[in-house]
Amino acid sequence: MATPTAPLLEVQGITKRFGGQPALQDVTMGLATGEVHAVAGENGAGKSTLMAILSGALRPDAGALLWEGRPVAFGDVRAAQALGISMVHQEPQLVASLSVAENVGLGRLPSRLGPLRVVDRGRLRGQALQALRLVRAELSPERRVDTLGVAERQLVAIARALHVGARLIILDEPTSSLSAAETESLFATLGALRQRGTAIVYISHRLEELRALADRVTVLRDGRVVTTVPVAETSNDALILAMSGRELAAVDAARDERPAGDVVLEVRGLTRRGRLHEVSLEVRAGEIVGLAGLVGAGRSRALRTVFGADRADRGEVRVLGAGGSGRRVGTLREAIAAGVGLVPEDRRSLGLVMTASVAENIGLVTPPGTRRLGLLRRRALREVARRAVEALRIKTRGLDAPVRTLSGGNQQKCVLGRWVGPESRVLLLDEPTRGVDVSAKAEIHRHLRELAGRGLAILVSSSELPELLALCDRIVVMRQGRVVGELPRARASAPELVRLATGTR
Repeated sequence: MATPTAPLLEVQGITKRFGGQPALQDVTMGLATGEVHAVAGENGAGKSTLMAILSGALRPDAGALLWEGRPVAFGDVRAAQALGISMVHQEPQLVASLSVAENVGLGRLPSRLGPLRVVDRGRLRGQALQALRLVRAELSPERRVDTLGVAERQLVAIARALHVGARLIILDEPTSSLSAAETESLFATLGALRQRGTAIVYISHRLEELRALADRVTVLRDGRVVTTVPVAETSNDALILAMSGRELAAVDAARDERPAGDVVLEVRGLTRRGRLHEVSLEVRAGEIVGLAGLVGAGRSRALRTVFGADRADRGEVRVLGAGGSGRRVGTLREAIAAGVGLVPEDRRSLGLVMTASVAENIGLVTPPGTRRLGLLRRRALREVARRAVEALRIKTRGLDAPVRTLSGGNQQKCVLGRWVGPESRVLLLDEPTRGVDVSAKAEIHRHLRELAGRGLAILVSSSELPELLALCDRIVVMRQGRVVGELPRARASAPELVRLATGTR
């Protein structure tokens, strides 16, 4: 870990309001050259607003920024970049149809032939290679960005930041879609950048990442700085208390042991050419089964195919009733009719209509009793939404509030609320706590345990092994589209899951 020296950037008394409501209040912190400084806090704590100010996207209402001891003011993102500050967003902002080199050089493309402004392809390639070497990315500059994986796109975005001369890089949830191996590789890259003197602001809800990477951590709550402390001198419990203002003993609490019921979800030989190969598994009533595996192992594809969103080439999915009788599920409509629900990984694109209200999003799948003679009964639908908001403790200004105004955790609860009615029998969840804070994660875990206690069969895919180990009764491991192992809770451990997922002995 680096020992902070004289500040590269100082934030002094920054305040920002939106519509009279304070988003940041008197925020003060400092960042040293070669330091990794974590910023933590629950959704709505003010992290995004602070990062927008540091990167030039917003102007503060009060306070000052000092760069190497001198006051600075940014009119826009370009001004911040010119000074040496760049931000890499959770979803890298790249142009998918352009090459790696073109994305690295975007906005600063080298030209030749004077006024004709023809792009100098040779210099562009050379500059891209130089920037890619700094992040240890072995990528062809000619490769199109839309052929890259998420981890590779992250490296291209960081390379672009370095190409424009960044001395301070802000990373927002950079590992939310990465596997354990990809995360480890990213950390090695960030360590090398720190050795070169690059300062890094690191935002993550994953406390274990902060402990592994950061030198210091600043915790925000309700727009104020609660504490700034060396990571080595604090604990996870202390950070959780600082972020939430209360202890969350249930964050990793295992649910009470209880015998599972009869098989409800039965998957046999599910195959999708080039994607899934003879996937078989079952989930019982009251049971939470996990799906583990590296990125690309087929976990998301398996859930989508079970739900009928993707068609299988062969195999069978059945939802069983009492005595083993059941119905075959092959389409999305059949799955919903059988009581199967899916909470997708990308809630904003696949799970929610961001321009619609909380009630409209919860009611996207209309349960029995909300239609009469084919017409929607809006009062009944609002009652269903009200019950879901109450049961899941969704924090919202009201049923008519646009879902886009909710925090990430509460948006995820809206998607979950769509599937918690009495007709639900199977719940499929893909990365259910991606991008939500520790408090919202604890709440979602508690709700899943309650749903299992009601007899639902739950199948959950997660790239976070601690989440699966804390939540699940059994864990099924996938590799290259195949099921390669299964472990009960008593025998499951992170090393054993990694061994199965990677195929190592």
